[in-house]
Amino acid sequence: MFNDGTDGQTSCSCTEHKTRTFSMSESDIKDVSNTSPCVPGSVCYWSEWDISSSMSTSDHITAQSCTSDSKIFCIKPAFNDICSDLTTTFTSGNCSPFRLTRNIPVGFLNPSDINSTVQPKLPAEINTTLPSQCRLTTDYTCQENGRIKELSELEPFTDYSCIGHIKDMNNDTIINTTDIPVRINCDLQIINMKTGVTNTSVHLSWTTTSTNCHDVLPTLPKLSYDCSCSPAHNTLELIVFKDPPGGTCEIKGLQSYTNHTCTVQPKYNNNLEGTSAEVIQKTETGIPDAVSYMSVYSRENGAIAVHCEYYGRFKGPEKKFIARLYVRGDAPKLLKEETQENCNFVFKDLSNSTTHMVKVTAFNGEYESRPFIQYDYTIYKTNGIVFIFRLSLITIGIIIMITCVVIYNRKSRDDAIVDVRLQSTAVYVNERHPGLRKRA
Repeated sequence: MFNDGTDGQTSCSCTEHKTRTFSMSESDIKDVSNTSPCVPGSVCYWSEWDISSSMSTSDHITAQSCTSDSKIFCIKPAFNDICSDLTTTFTSGNCSPFRLTRNIPVGFLNPSDINSTVQPKLPAEINTTLPSQCRLTTDYTCQENGRIKELSELEPFTDYSCIGHIKDMNNDTIINTTDIPVRINCDLQIINMKTGVTNTSVHLSWTTTSTNCHDVLPTLPKLSYDCSCSPAHNTLELIVFKDPPGGTCEIKGLQSYTNHTCTVQPKYNNNLEGTSAEVIQKTETGIPDAVSYMSVYSRENGAIAVHCEYYGRFKGPEKKFIARLYVRGDAPKLLKEETQENCNFVFKDLSNSTTHMVKVTAFNGEYESRPFIQYDYTIYKTNGIVFIFRLSLITIGIIIMITCVVIYNRKSRDDAIVDVRLQSTAVYVNERHPGLRKRA
């Protein structure tokens, strides 16, 4: 009978009447780790004995049978057993156990058993866990579209495939890791947004921060920014600068006195990345649009009426119109000025037969628009009765004046005739008659 220590006694077939077996000894076990292809990276033993249940280690690793040879059993060392001695204990029934010790060289290290962890930050960092008993180092090389880069050269928002080169104390590579996918996404954030405005532009400045890439931000050549403001009714002019702590931009062509939502968006390699920031900023008061249409016409009693239409924007807090009346000339003289919220004005008590100039501007409380200018010639317009009365007076006056002139002229002519006659008579009386002679 054979006793293997676990299954009890086993019958032996033999032609002799009596058979006796001896206990299992160390000489019955052969180390075939270097020659057996059964389980790579394992310690394998061959024996004529069924040793599957006789083998044990301090790590309580279960032995595995070889599929190609039923007399071979293997134990795969634990990860931290590499670069140390692995002791296997063999027991058989009530016999004293014996131990076989095998040094586990670094060649037992399987790349698939190596765990590499990529740290989500820049500069890039990969942590590879190696057996604690081994004195090994790891260098890394990475590829991106066929270009080889060192770990320190990796950029954010880019996909790389990296390999760890595990080296011994002589700096000789003994094994490489499997491919390690690497992509570092920096959590870019815009903070400390500051603004400045004019009536047509917004100036923005900011600081860029990142929890996992803060140290490399000043060295990222492909980091840029998009700036925008809305509403934007025209094509805007953008001037963007990047500086080490962040950036600045000038957005021109905006509407005056308007609330604009302005946004700064980080980009890397022209792709939008990170978190944008926005601020609402109101542009300053601008120059109002000019009056769209204006009409000027004379009224009764020497008055001028002004009416205008406005379809533009005041671009300021107030919405008023200013009308100014001038006497036209080489140096126009301001006669009157009025300000109203509606564009309807009447200027009264004006001089007759005078050319007036009217200027109307839109006013927003700070600035006036370009003036709309028109001219008007003032003539009195009265009712019919007054006109006939005045005309009658003028006619009567003319008739009286003509009558007086006629009478005067007639009297002057009569006086001249009398004087002539008197002079003629006097000559006649004093003249000696030709037929009369004075006696001697």
